[in-house]
Amino acid sequence: MTRVLVAGAGVAAVECVLALRDLAGSRAAIELLAPAAEFVHRPSSVKTPFGGAPAARIDLRRLATELGIKVRRDGVDSVDTQSHQVLTRDGDRVAYDLLVVATGARSREAVPGAVTFRGPMQAGLVERAVARVAAQPDLRLAFAAPASVRWLLPLYELAMLSAAALHDQGISEPDIVVATGEHEPLEVFGSAASEAVRGALDRAGVQLVTSAAAASAFEGALRLVSGELLPADVVVALPEIVGPEIRGLPRDSHGFIPVDVHGHVEGCGDEFAAGDVTAFPIKHGGLAAQQADAVAEAIAARLGAIGMPEPFRPVLRGLLLTDEASLYLRTELGAGGRREQRLLPAPGTASRNALWWPPGKVAGRYLTPFVAGGAAAGTLDDREPSDGADGFELLMQAAEQDAAAGDHRSAVQTLDDAEAWLGPLPVPAAQRREAWRRLIASTTR
Repeated sequence: MTRVLVAGAGVAAVECVLALRDLAGSRAAIELLAPAAEFVHRPSSVKTPFGGAPAARIDLRRLATELGIKVRRDGVDSVDTQSHQVLTRDGDRVAYDLLVVATGARSREAVPGAVTFRGPMQAGLVERAVARVAAQPDLRLAFAAPASVRWLLPLYELAMLSAAALHDQGISEPDIVVATGEHEPLEVFGSAASEAVRGALDRAGVQLVTSAAAASAFEGALRLVSGELLPADVVVALPEIVGPEIRGLPRDSHGFIPVDVHGHVEGCGDEFAAGDVTAFPIKHGGLAAQQADAVAEAIAARLGAIGMPEPFRPVLRGLLLTDEASLYLRTELGAGGRREQRLLPAPGTASRNALWWPPGKVAGRYLTPFVAGGAAAGTLDDREPSDGADGFELLMQAAEQDAAAGDHRSAVQTLDDAEAWLGPLPVPAAQRREAWRRLIASTTR
């Protein structure tokens, strides 16, 4: 049996393990080398500063139990490709036949003077920043990002959710601005998405300043890369993402690992990489999951479990949380991380109805269903936009979204309400509710 070592504890690592077990079956002896005991659903943490549930966490021992894999609590220090061994941070050597590096990247402050939002651990900092504006409504609250950041969706979410929180505290017209280096908001998704995001910002009362990448913040102003000053009293910024620079593996000037379309590390024989650790320019959970799927297919093909493996063909899916209904965004990207250039480029897709199912914040073929209901929950399916949906469909979408964010209690309550209003639940919905109830029970023992 081939020993496949997957290093990491994030989206790409968990997606790769799930995909490998499904595609390669018993041909692979899978070991997960994870520096953390839990998988943290980081994208959902954007709601935490505004009274939302904490970011969902999954004990990685669930993978061992449900998939029959080995989980080792440790991290990667270096890789010896000649001896096929990973040296861990604790000083152990772990042998492998095939290695998948999915350790993610590092984040660091890139806008000095600003509150940097990196995920769950910084939720309290953002909460205090909003509270400061609530106490002094004349202050201007700015949301910004450095020029190097390509994934800016959380910036718009934080701004609109802050506006909603301040409205709820009786501040009818808070002074909030988003400063983005983009020419149009979320332009990577295309014109349809940019138009929809502009509309959502307008309705939330959030100002937008484009072509305005941030350099630093100081008392009363945000300095832009252009040298201009933008009035701002409180600044919340996204971090810069840098590579982990793993010794023994090739890396680019920023520390990221170069890979081909199957996730094979350039210049190596039995080493693969997926997710934010790679040199793909957009660091996004859904893309990390797609890279992990490509790696799993390449390994399964090498083991003779499947035929020709599918390469990484990036499809960008984004779920934008607003104070209104969520906005689903989708577009196809080229190999370099930019939108596909066609004779008549498609405008991308933006919809108030789910464009994939289950409608999680991170759209992973295996991960999203796993977070929602366990390893037996199925795989992700894309959907076409529709003009509307019946009442039950909308409630089911809301329940699935809550479950994907880890709020299984809200998901159960939504389906309980749907049953009370609309009658008996269809069998699939009733099964989902029962699965969520079991998950709640298992975490409260």
